[in-house]
Amino acid sequence: MGFSENPKFFLLVKRVLKKWKLIGITLSVVGFAHLCVFNKFSKKAELDSLIFSQFPGNSNLDKTDEDFLNHTSSYFSNYGFREDIIDGIGEYIRRISPFVHTVKRRVSVNGGVKGGAKGNILITTVPCKFCNNMENIIVVINFDYKERKNFHAISVGLTLINYFKNCNYMSKDIIFLFTNKEWLYSLGVQKFVEDFLYSNDVRNGRKALSRSAIIIEFDSVYPSHIHINYEGLNGLLPNLDFILLLTNELNYYNIPVKVESPHHAIFDMALERGYEKGHVYFLRENIAAFTATGVSKIPLKSKMLNLFNFTKAMESFIRSQSNTPEGFCHSSNFYFFDTIRRRVPISVYCYGVYLICAYAILKLLKGSILRSYTNLVVGLYGYIKTIFIISLPIYLFSTNDKVYELLNLEKKLPLCSEWHPDRYEDYVQIAHYWWEILILSVIVALIFNYVISCMVKKISKVLKYEKVQKIEKIVLLDRIKKLNNKINSIIGIPCFYANLSNEEVLASWGDFSKLTKPKIVHSDDEEFLREKKNRALVKRLQDELDEVEGKLQLLDGGNVLYIFNGSVAPYSSIMNSMNCFYFVFVVLLSSLYNWSYAALFSVLFVMPVSTLHNRKTKRKKVIQKAIILAFILLGLALVYPYEGFILSARHKLIRHLTNGFAKCQKYLAKSKLADTKYFPDFLEFLCSNKIFEPLHVNKYYLNNQDIKFNYSNGVKNEVLLNLYSMARNHYCVGSQVYPLICFTFFPVFFFIMYVFFC
Repeated sequence: MGFSENPKFFLLVKRVLKKWKLIGITLSVVGFAHLCVFNKFSKKAELDSLIFSQFPGNSNLDKTDEDFLNHTSSYFSNYGFREDIIDGIGEYIRRISPFVHTVKRRVSVNGGVKGGAKGNILITTVPCKFCNNMENIIVVINFDYKERKNFHAISVGLTLINYFKNCNYMSKDIIFLFTNKEWLYSLGVQKFVEDFLYSNDVRNGRKALSRSAIIIEFDSVYPSHIHINYEGLNGLLPNLDFILLLTNELNYYNIPVKVESPHHAIFDMALERGYEKGHVYFLRENIAAFTATGVSKIPLKSKMLNLFNFTKAMESFIRSQSNTPEGFCHSSNFYFFDTIRRRVPISVYCYGVYLICAYAILKLLKGSILRSYTNLVVGLYGYIKTIFIISLPIYLFSTNDKVYELLNLEKKLPLCSEWHPDRYEDYVQIAHYWWEILILSVIVALIFNYVISCMVKKISKVLKYEKVQKIEKIVLLDRIKKLNNKINSIIGIPCFYANLSNEEVLASWGDFSKLTKPKIVHSDDEEFLREKKNRALVKRLQDELDEVEGKLQLLDGGNVLYIFNGSVAPYSSIMNSMNCFYFVFVVLLSSLYNWSYAALFSVLFVMPVSTLHNRKTKRKKVIQKAIILAFILLGLALVYPYEGFILSARHKLIRHLTNGFAKCQKYLAKSKLADTKYFPDFLEFLCSNKIFEPLHVNKYYLNNQDIKFNYSNGVKNEVLLNLYSMARNHYCVGSQVYPLICFTFFPVFFFIMYVFFC
């Protein structure tokens, strides 16, 4: 007999699962705690591929190349802010070598808006010599055409072109793309990918395989360190070896490298906030890519990194890839960086998400409502219909222009070619239009669910509802044994004789030494009253034993039997169980491609709501209803779109929270508590106020002037603006967080309110 088939083990599991609530809550709390400190289980980030150079710092750039870099920097620093910067770069490359293939392409996107993105991109191909390989490496020089501080990228790119044109041992072509950093959604990279990978034009220099792509850009005129942005859309990440290959070079040349902490990376990937980085388009085409950005908190010339050392690191990085005869080792495509020298595999961090779902899973396994096909069909029908009623209209109206044509309405869709601070109020008005559609959909869904609940209530009156009974043979046999022992102990049969076999009883039949003289008991004695009470207890136990034996006969040789009732459970109870079912379904579905959204969703909904929906005693019911009501009111206040007291109170509350978290962050920095080994980085993430960063803080530049404006307008309906921004990202670049929110957040929040008030 196997261990899982052992009756004692089975009964032990049954007794343990009687406390499933305590076990589920404990596991969920442990999962949340693990999610707060999962980065402490980090591993050393090392190159797993032995085909790369084991000794970084093998750059061949010398004093001549350094002089070329300085001359190029001086030339473009004095170039001025002219529109023909691409023509100037093309002319500079032709002076370097007439044999370098250079193509200028026009990018023009109006999108129905005056002043859409217009400009040129430059594609320069440095061919490999003495090779017959249909492969290439892409280097993107991303800079603002009118901003001097981004011209560092031009100097680095041109120095690399000047060096690689003379290399005789490269096995891959190197394609340099010069594009405008300030184009929305990295339009230059987007158009290059479309033209390079999907165009039939033989002049575009397309090769059979692009091994990798690196995007070089600078956000500061005096960059002090390099920030690595590796997160892609829809959970895509580059190979770990690809990033480590560059960071090893940067560390060798003493160039500081920084990455976002794991909790910051989870938040950014869950809401897909890195959509503006150009490497997302390469990752979508299964090309390993990331962005290396030169940044600084305070731009000081004395703190500026050595630009030539950075160029040497890039040269060695590119040459190591070119000398590799095959692709990257599949070391890891699922990870987060803790520091640049340590990584956290998703296989470690996903355990917290699984554990958070433990309570909801145990609740579904122990509950008997969804075991009935009738209840399951009613729940699925109500939930699916509600999802379509609430989510589908707002999703279609915000992402599909054919709906407007069908209904003959004015188009109010996000514009890919514009995102300007002066038009914030227009964006809010568009999102306000969608909000009215959502409110109307919620009212229709409320009527629909009310009708279904009335129908279910009418059926329940005719056929009284009873829970599904599960009869298990091993449990019944154990119950019969316990009842027999109780009856024998009451009527005076000791356990010694109760455990004897029939042969042992017959063998001791003639032994009179164990017999006792009967005692005369009067009717008013205590023993008589006790015996009378025991007879009533024995009769009750015997009736219970007969009932259990009757159930045992129903099994008819089987091990498990379910007794179903034809009636339907109360609609609120069905939806309560369906909420838990949908929680687990959303987590599993989103974890297929975006583990970060699964983690965020589980923390916001799965653990608190599935736990608080379970209530028995009146005292607990009042407390839990108060907590759920506060949760509902907070959610409604956050999405409240209209002017008035609620909107003002929300702004004050958020302002107080941000100020409080900022003070906590200052205290942590001053006391150096965050630097201790076991300090949970999740608290540092909360205190950083990253969750309150408004999406409407944007930048734009005045034409032909060296003046930069950073707008942070006091938009009162920033929640609607965030909704517009997410819809726009989905409409323009295919970000999946908007449909996830539409089809998960809205229906789940609706049923939380519905179950609460029913």
